[in-house]
Amino acid sequence: MTAPAKVALRDIADTLYRAATNSCREHRRYAELVDRDASDGEQKTARAAVRTCDEILDEAVDLYEIVCLAESGHADDSWWHKANMVWRNAKEYLRHQAASKRLLRGEGGHSKNEFMELRIEHELEASALLRLRQAIESYKAARPEVA
Repeated sequence: MTAPAKVALRDIADTLYRAATNSCREHRRYAELVDRDASDGEQKTARAAVRTCDEILDEAVDLYEIVCLAESGHADDSWWHKANMVWRNAKEYLRHQAASKRLLRGEGGHSKNEFMELRIEHELEASALLRLRQAIESYKAARPEVA
């Protein structure tokens, strides 16, 4: 891979890192507001910020995936392995989040099994978000200049 292509991929990996970091930060902020029983207006604003950050994360995941498929020759770079972990964990988190949303949009009332499925999906989403945070920290360790 040429040096400019490698730099471009690294820049996109940095973008993915920042999008994931912002998403995790806003999720944490929203959770803290809920724990504090903040006003409905403040929680609504925080939910909007979470949605926006997650949409940006989704776009960054797609962009990173497209560019990685087009590029090769970076397998020896530790930052690339760490970026792949951020990408993989972000995809997993977004997948569980989408599944939770689908379950919540179900028509009419929810059966006991549907509530159990929703609970499990929320737990998987929370676990994926934790793994994403860990991947972010790992990437930051490999590329301290990114922050």
